[in-house]
Amino acid sequence: MRVKVRYFASIRELFGVSEEEYEVERGVKLTDLLLNHIPDRHAHAADAWRDKVMQFMKGEEASYIVIVNGDRARLDQELKDGDVVAILPPVGGG
Repeated sequence: MRVKVRYFASIRELFGVSEEEYEVERGVKLTDLLLNHIPDRHAHAADAWRDKVMQFMKGEEASYIVIVNGDRARLDQELKDGDVVAILPPVGGG
């Protein structure tokens, strides 16, 4: 099955792409996509990416937003064919 991933801001810069599709097995969870599929494709940034995801999962980077089909996602959420995942990094401001 296929899922589309959209990257924004610093994540787009890290990977050098704003959007891509992944062929994943049925039953894959969002965590699997974030920790395995994405870094496998982006070996040049895999360590930095995994560090960011692990911080996010521990609540250290709580301002990261992951959206699936327009709704805030749960990390244990099972993905479905045709899902669109958007990953937005922390936003600075002042």
